[in-house]
Amino acid sequence: MASDFARLLKQDFSDTEASAAAWRALATTADTLTSRHRTSVTGPLHRSWKGDDADSALFFLEDVESRLSVVETEAMAVARVVDTTRVWMESAQTALRNAVRRAEQDHFAVDGDGWVTDPTTADLPHNDPDARQIIADRNHLLGQYRARIDEALTDARKASDDGAKALGRLNGDILTDPLSHDAAAESADDTRLAMKDIGVQDPQIPRDDPKGAAAWWKALSPEERQEYTTLYPQQIGATDGLPTDVRDDANRTALGQELNALQEGNYDEDFPGESDETVNQRLLNAELLSNRLDAGDSARPGKELYLIGYDSKDDGRAIIAMGNPDTADHTGILVPGTNTDMEGVPGQLNRISMLQESAMKKSDGESVAMVTWLGYDAPEASGTDFDSVGGKGRAEDAAPDLRRFVAGTHAAHDGPPGHTTVMGHSYGSTVVGAAAAGGHGLGADDVVVVGSPGMTVHEASDLQMDPEHVWVGGADDDPIINNFAGLTLGDDPLRAPFGGNNFEVDTHGHSGYWDRDSDSLANQGAIIAGKPPTEVPKEVNDDPEQGSFIG
Repeated sequence: MASDFARLLKQDFSDTEASAAAWRALATTADTLTSRHRTSVTGPLHRSWKGDDADSALFFLEDVESRLSVVETEAMAVARVVDTTRVWMESAQTALRNAVRRAEQDHFAVDGDGWVTDPTTADLPHNDPDARQIIADRNHLLGQYRARIDEALTDARKASDDGAKALGRLNGDILTDPLSHDAAAESADDTRLAMKDIGVQDPQIPRDDPKGAAAWWKALSPEERQEYTTLYPQQIGATDGLPTDVRDDANRTALGQELNALQEGNYDEDFPGESDETVNQRLLNAELLSNRLDAGDSARPGKELYLIGYDSKDDGRAIIAMGNPDTADHTGILVPGTNTDMEGVPGQLNRISMLQESAMKKSDGESVAMVTWLGYDAPEASGTDFDSVGGKGRAEDAAPDLRRFVAGTHAAHDGPPGHTTVMGHSYGSTVVGAAAAGGHGLGADDVVVVGSPGMTVHEASDLQMDPEHVWVGGADDDPIINNFAGLTLGDDPLRAPFGGNNFEVDTHGHSGYWDRDSDSLANQGAIIAGKPPTEVPKEVNDDPEQGSFIG
């Protein structure tokens, strides 16, 4: 049997390279099939088929979908392991060949097992001082070549052993075991450990820098992009500045893995340090989000849902686009307010759908995308915790994230950024104000607030943008405006001293601003589409009536 030395010296790695390419192709195919299955099979069935039979069938079909996703993850992980092992082996081979070539150039002999000898000193007299010096110098060089060969062989053996260990984790048993219900969660864990086995680091994504992240992504090869999306879905999905469809793909993978871990996994291992109550709330939030996304999988063009960000912990966070902001001529970003949690996501999606349709009527055929940005911990209306809803802390905490998100939509846009409108309802307007007033501003073309208790500032000019592009709407009977505007969250935006523009509102209460066929909705749609709304004069009386909090 040939020695390790002889095998490594002559080894051809073309088959290994082809193997990695084949595994990568399988992963890409599985990703395509998962998306096709979701949009063409389970999506339409969720919309049109109800009842016990539907639940049973969809449970089976979604399991098929989940296993396709597992194939994608595991196949991509195998490709990375094989490719990385090949690179390390080729590096060791290059070092070995260089050591042998240099040794032979220096007239040393290297046998078939890699043992180095020095025939040039065999006949030298050992009792001659000059000869002894030559022998000593040659022996020193001899030791160096033997060490280099041994080091190359050691590196090759380590690469082979590490690769074998990693591949051992990716053996596919989670797909063949019909009783394995935690396949998605296990594949995520297996992949993470396999990458650690072979010394692969997480992608070095520019953090908190949407422009830098966009440039980093564009510099990657298509293979690298697919690999990062598959193997590091949480990191890719959370990065502002990356393409919306990429973040959606990554976040759906991450959500599926997390939901599977919550349903079937080991809580202590997957969510260390979290209480049963916290984990159960995670499960509820993940299920709510997943179910709503499932319901939108068969949406018509322009109404597709893109999961741009999420967090299942506590009240939950979700950033969802309707239509693709990367290609839209106009994008509206709606920040919800008090008491909004994961259970409120369906209602928020209904609101942005109404806004999108209203904007489309005004856009002269240009495309419109809308985003609901529950990317912060919205305050809770509580008689025992007024500070959360009556203080600026939650808004100031959220402001950098909102600024970064808006910058990310610009960085990810195909071509120059489109027209961007950032909107806030209730305490969401406080978040928008804090984001615009801080840092280098919000970077929006227009800002719209409705039902605002205050935007953390005294005047529209404090928002680091042209006050003529600050739009304020308020119903006469909105209890939040009537009881809280101008108190602890900044001056009342409706009043004349604040500046900006008021648009006509014909709806009632704190949640009627999106009523179908209303002027309130039509005017917001016009602003999103870059058109002037119907304006009304700013209010002169800035002494709001005091009263009680009504949600």
